[in-house]
Amino acid sequence: MVRVETKIDAMTDVKATADIAKDIAQEAHISVRSAHHRIDRIDKIINWVGTTIIGAIILAAVAFILKGGLTQ
Repeated sequence: MVRVETKIDAMTDVKATADIAKDIAQEAHISVRSAHHRIDRIDKIINWVGTTIIGAIILAAVAFILKGGLTQ
């Protein structure tokens, strides 16, 4: 009878540890999801800035060519 009670106590301890691990894993998952959204926003901003800079360079080159380029 004592052995059964000891095993039940051990199982209760294992369940408590598993519950704590589950809570920690859920918090980590939420944190990772939030970080992923922040990285996506930063990636969109970098893409927008890069596209704007490349467009400005192309526009400046076209304007330079239309004004006569180096022949003036």
